[in-house]
Amino acid sequence: MKKILCFSGGKDSTAMLITLLENGSQIDDILYVDVGDWMWNEAKDHIQRVQDTLGVTITVLDASDELRKGFERWGFPSIFNRWCTGIIRTMMGDYIKEKYPNEEIIQYIGYCVDEVKRTSKKLYSTYDVEYPLVDANITTFDALKICYDYGFDFGGIYEHHQHFNCWLCPLQKRSELYTLFKQYPNLWNRLREMQFKTDGYYQYEMSVMDFDKRFWLKHHEELREDRMKARAKYNKRG
Repeated sequence: MKKILCFSGGKDSTAMLITLLENGSQIDDILYVDVGDWMWNEAKDHIQRVQDTLGVTITVLDASDELRKGFERWGFPSIFNRWCTGIIRTMMGDYIKEKYPNEEIIQYIGYCVDEVKRTSKKLYSTYDVEYPLVDANITTFDALKICYDYGFDFGGIYEHHQHFNCWLCPLQKRSELYTLFKQYPNLWNRLREMQFKTDGYYQYEMSVMDFDKRFWLKHHEELREDRMKARAKYNKRG
């Protein structure tokens, strides 16, 4: 029997790895799918730090070319067509079949106890599945604390994003998208360039350019409010 940990690189899968190691549990392989420059730059640093700090070896599968082809074919993923997730799961499945053709497989999946409803979805029905964080009664809040206690800070991404997934993900919150607009102008410009290459919407029947216009107006209003507050403070001093 082989037990394989599906590692996304985020707080939940990192906390799952830490928990399993602390318990001395069997881990025969740790699989991570590299999505190339769709992922936060901080991800590569995190993957290396996990290996160095925990003394493990992570198997890295490169999906960047397949994702590029997928975007050319389907445009941005959506809640109704998460083709990117399909590519990642297929790549993991193909690797397992090729490397462990005659083995009984159990996959470790990093769902937390406050996400227990997700365990009912048959996303990994090819193999038996275990949910170590659910079994350990670990919440998403607990998972992040476990990571921080080990010195894994994810480059500060969790300070403004709920998930450590692709920076361009159309499923992120609009507040997170606005953070991308304000704090990561280079990534925002890349997102605009991607929109030029597809006629599909980015999110909820809105293009990146629609968000761009809305965010510029919002940012301008924030600057105006800050200026008015500063002026009022100055006048009060006088």
